Amino acid sequence: MRGIGLAWAVCAAQVGIGLVAALIAGMLDGPVAALAAAYGGLVAIIPTLYFALRVYARRGSNEPRDIVGSFYRGEIGKMALTALMFFFGVVGFGEQFLALLCAYLACLVAYPAVWLLARID
Repeated sequence: MRGIGLAWAVCAAQVGIGLVAALIAGMLDGPVAALAAAYGGLVAIIPTLYFALRVYARRGSNEPRDIVGSFYRGEIGKMALTALMFFFGVVGFGEQFLALLCAYLACLVAYPAVWLLARID
């Protein structure tokens, strides 16, 4: 698995992890925690989608400079989007920020997990 297929696999894994995290947070601390955890999953998923679309769905030159440039622009945009979403998460879910953060961190496990599973195939 390579390229956009690997990116979609990471996103799919993050969606699954985010849903499980929201379910666990809801069972442990109620519906507001579940919503905060779901938002934490989105903080991981949306920037990942942005990066994947920015890098892999591009049209144009196959020049190394253009390819590397798209990776840099995608990563900078991903970091900015993540920071902005965390800002809104603090504002909207300050009381439940731990649930948000735990779900976000759990979703980050998708990167090495998918990479390892792709290497096994």
